[in-house]
Amino acid sequence: MINSTEFAAFTARQLVRNAYKAVLCTNMHPGKGAKGWPLGSLVTIASAWDGSPILMLSNLSQHTQNIIRDERSSLVIDGTEGFLNPQEGPRVGIIGRTRPIKDKGFRRRFLNRHPGAALYASFGDFQCYKMEIEKYHYVGGFAQALWIEKQKAVLPRKDWVNIAEAEEDILEHMNLAHPEALRLYGTKLLGKRGKYWNMIALDPEGFDLRCGNSVHRVNFPSLVKNENDCRKALIQIVAKARKK
Repeated sequence: MINSTEFAAFTARQLVRNAYKAVLCTNMHPGKGAKGWPLGSLVTIASAWDGSPILMLSNLSQHTQNIIRDERSSLVIDGTEGFLNPQEGPRVGIIGRTRPIKDKGFRRRFLNRHPGAALYASFGDFQCYKMEIEKYHYVGGFAQALWIEKQKAVLPRKDWVNIAEAEEDILEHMNLAHPEALRLYGTKLLGKRGKYWNMIALDPEGFDLRCGNSVHRVNFPSLVKNENDCRKALIQIVAKARKK
């Protein structure tokens, strides 16, 4: 049985995994006449295998200059689209430390989600950052606010490390060998239109599909922790799609 904290943590991670953009809040550094004041900036994001946010930032930007001096920061992700009253919809505030990261897998995940960023990602002032989450402040609607500590906010390393190592090979295999399965995931399971689908990201909780300019999320029935678990889950999901 899933308790309320586990459900809220999962839902908050899904907001991160589905998000294209967020508001990044940083602390202004001295020299701009606003030392210590918070600055909110619109940024594009992707997610790491554990559910942590990934950003591609320019060192020339004010928010990056702030992070270089004080890595404490927060992200606000809005999941209220489609709600007549946005106060009734889900959103999450994330506090953590935003740090540069060199791992090519993070860069690949960001560019797969934001292919247009390839135009500037190679510029010398741009690099990937990962927010090391301290806690979530999840709000599911009226009177549904909950603080979620790091231990539940992100997946532990043992749950994602094998998937991270296998991700690139799985994506290549699915996109080259199983285009029909990808189409079924998108059109039958998700009910979306489109002929050409690509799998662009994979994590223990699900995978992302791209069709044209749109990205859609498919969650696994349960957590997958290795390549064999992933294969079984993908077969199970495509069988479900064929029945629709």
